[in-house]
Amino acid sequence: MATVTMTEIDTSSKFFPEPFPEGLPVIDLARISLAKLLDGDDKESSTLFEVCKDKGFCYLDLRTHEKGVRLTKQAEQMHQAAKKFFGAPIEEKRKFNTRPPETGLLDRGYRETGCDAEGNPNKMEMVNIAQSDFFSGEEPDYQLPPFLAPYEDLFKSIMRDANEIHNVILTILEKQLQIQPGTFTSIHKLTQNSGDFVRVLNYPAPKDGIPLKDPPTPPHRDAVSVALLFTWQGGLQITNAPNEYKRLDTELDPEESWFYVPPIPGHVIMNLGDAMHIMTNGLLNSGKHRVVTPPGPQGRYQRLSVLLVARPWADAKLRTVDSPLVRPGQYLDQDLTAREWGREKVLRIIGLADKAKSGKN
Repeated sequence: MATVTMTEIDTSSKFFPEPFPEGLPVIDLARISLAKLLDGDDKESSTLFEVCKDKGFCYLDLRTHEKGVRLTKQAEQMHQAAKKFFGAPIEEKRKFNTRPPETGLLDRGYRETGCDAEGNPNKMEMVNIAQSDFFSGEEPDYQLPPFLAPYEDLFKSIMRDANEIHNVILTILEKQLQIQPGTFTSIHKLTQNSGDFVRVLNYPAPKDGIPLKDPPTPPHRDAVSVALLFTWQGGLQITNAPNEYKRLDTELDPEESWFYVPPIPGHVIMNLGDAMHIMTNGLLNSGKHRVVTPPGPQGRYQRLSVLLVARPWADAKLRTVDSPLVRPGQYLDQDLTAREWGREKVLRIIGLADKAKSGKN
């Protein structure tokens, strides 16, 4: 296949309103080529494995393979659609009820954290579209609310393509871990009830131009297997503090330990979540991260992001895989399914978000 050139990636101001400021603390993340992964490049696969054992974050270069370019274009379409559907009246958006975390793990619905005196979101708002609604066959009569209905085909196509790329990564991790093929991919199928979703986030620009004191998204680790984040402005930060998973997420890391992850045109930010950390008994890393107000002039603009996640099949047991590289024993104190574990994890994240919501700006 012919190499895709950068001119096919939209770097205009409608996506990148201001350059990322110079002189800020920036994390050095590896850039992994999707094209090389799909071609079976051993060196690139080994690099991905090392990334997953270290920071758990990298840039996935999508520019040189048609699958990557298609996903990028879909994310750009979602970005532009979000400008419209987040503009719907707050009363309409709130009618798209979030499923209780005890059952739905925040996989569907609308949520905001923090509103101004007029009742409009001023910290963060998000829309979650559940994969299971469209692909599992469990809710054949499911319909999106009116403010999202025009984008149904886009939601379906981006989830379908993201699931394919998620499983490219999982297949490589199976091989690198020397485990039975299908160990991960068999529990990350598009048609399973897994809690997978596409999440579209809006971080409104502070009205007074002053960055929010509290992070709109507080420090946390993702309750997922693999996440792909498209974002066009700064704000995402990861910490280089010791990654002690069993510390409470509420324990604050020093401010000097936080580093920005600048967006790179044509790249998606990939990270592993807690499910992979647990199933490899701590070998693979789920990095802690947060979102702050975009730095410098970027903070004058709303920040839109598109998050595509893979979670294990809801009934899959989160047990240690049988790998010569993974120490024996179970990471969790209890024998939990992905659904049971996810409930506990997401409830903790909600608690952090609610804490931030009640805090001062």
